[in-house]
Amino acid sequence: MEVRDVKAFVVLGELLHFGQAASRLHITQSALSKQIRRLEDEVGAALFERSAGGTVLSSLGQALHADACQWLEDGQIWLRKAKAVQAGTAGSLRIGFGSSTHALLPALLSHFRQQRPQVQIVLNDLSSHHQWQAMREGRLDLGFCRLPAPVGWPCLTVLQDRFMAVLPAELPPDGTLQDLAALPLALVGRDKAPAYHDHVQHYLASAQLHSAGQQNVSDFPAAIALAAAGIAWSIIPASTSLGQQRVRTVQLEGEAACWEIGLIRPPGKPSALVAGFWELAAQHLATHRQA
Repeated sequence: MEVRDVKAFVVLGELLHFGQAASRLHITQSALSKQIRRLEDEVGAALFERSAGGTVLSSLGQALHADACQWLEDGQIWLRKAKAVQAGTAGSLRIGFGSSTHALLPALLSHFRQQRPQVQIVLNDLSSHHQWQAMREGRLDLGFCRLPAPVGWPCLTVLQDRFMAVLPAELPPDGTLQDLAALPLALVGRDKAPAYHDHVQHYLASAQLHSAGQQNVSDFPAAIALAAAGIAWSIIPASTSLGQQRVRTVQLEGEAACWEIGLIRPPGKPSALVAGFWELAAQHLATHRQA
């Protein structure tokens, strides 16, 4: 069944006049008659009743006309959506992020949504390692990840984060991190955030910090809660919200305590939607750095 034949049926069913229908369709009456006959052969019965008094829809034609109109409209909607997706003004954008971009992301997404209100934004809170994996497998379009990016992957530097020690509030204010050797270190498990976990281990070794063992936790709020309870201490990104927990914090110094976060995408030509978000992110960051 061809679209042009269904369109001919819809127009003729509306006008009930071969001459007028042919004129609207910009074809000859004989061509219109061939299209109607072809469609009638496909459905197996007459769609119109023709007589000297004029043309009317048959009972089958009456039953099918509204559905044919809707079928054509759905096809137009489908085509318009296809063009909008190709233009980057519609579709779904899947973005990965981590704790370091919790403060940056809302303003950036709000700005993007104002420009492209039809785009559905899907957010995934994942470690950098799991974002890279998801992008390789085609499950994410973009990610805010630790740098450096995988070789060959486009990258836009977004911000710098650093380690912050979270300590029980009851510890003496004049104490040092070395005084924490009696407490275990609450640390997000390597299975949850491999790059972060390894970085903490490297920092501990370089700073010669020791603790009474390590307690793996599933996320940063759990680590903060253990510190608030006086059970452990932790090292988390300085950008992480502490919520209402009563704890002490210490910004950790040195090159080993810092890292950069970048907006990353897989190599290859990006879709119009990904390219649009990338361009907006670059403009947003440039404006805020100048402010």
